Amino acid sequence: MRKPSFLMVCCALTLTLVGCNTSEQPETEQPVDEPTVSEQEPTTPPEESPTESTEEEQVNEEPAEEPPVETPEEEAPPIELVPTEPIERDGQANLALDTLVLVNKQIALPSTYKPGDLVTPNIDFVDSATGDRRMLRQEAATAVEALMKDAKAAGIDLKGTSAFRSYEYQVQLFNSYVARDGKEQAMKYSAPPGHSEHQTGLAIDISSASVGYQLTQGLEQTKEGKWLADNAHTYGFIVRYQRAYEAETGYMYEPWHLRYIGVEHATNVREMNVPFEQYLEQLMD
Repeated sequence: MRKPSFLMVCCALTLTLVGCNTSEQPETEQPVDEPTVSEQEPTTPPEESPTESTEEEQVNEEPAEEPPVETPEEEAPPIELVPTEPIERDGQANLALDTLVLVNKQIALPSTYKPGDLVTPNIDFVDSATGDRRMLRQEAATAVEALMKDAKAAGIDLKGTSAFRSYEYQVQLFNSYVARDGKEQAMKYSAPPGHSEHQTGLAIDISSASVGYQLTQGLEQTKEGKWLADNAHTYGFIVRYQRAYEAETGYMYEPWHLRYIGVEHATNVREMNVPFEQYLEQLMD
């Protein structure tokens, strides 16, 4: 058999290679879909990161304004119950004590003294009480109006018989008692001029129809007298001259004589069961 020549082999190889290149056509480029990530639930939840909220959510989610912290209102200073003034100066009443001014047989008011705030309370008076004798200092007048109003509501019939008395009026009154009963006896139930609580404008005598509106110790036994004894302090009054205090005050028992000193002090005097003089001394110790 005849062997192929070298030239023939080369030609065959060349034809083979050309045939391979011409049979392969270039592929048209197709878009490639990106792989999607499956949304499977993670086994452990990731930490939540803050997300931006919409404008509406921001408005709604704005923290509510905290209510203003209420600062406690300043309490009104307590009523000063302890006077800083002396009770008297050389036998003269210390007017700076105001409604606590002490007037008795040893301590006197100036003969010219007349309170500047006297008014006529809107209460019933006996006909014989006229002019200044119907007047009290403003604070005491307001208090006795409340007392009389509540007494009437409770069926208690009371009338004022004598309130303010000037020094000049007390001169006439005391002298008439001395002329009738003698000074020693008159001193048991009437004050010498300048020593009467009535001149302070803080005292008032009160009586009832049950005793003919007289100033008598018999008032003590009436429902009106008992009501006064039980309730006067709640309006700021004390029954000034008690039977148990006769030695201290120098005056006989007068269930009709009310003296205004204010509710706090009147309540204290009643609870302590002491005369007004002793109360002031203890208060100022």
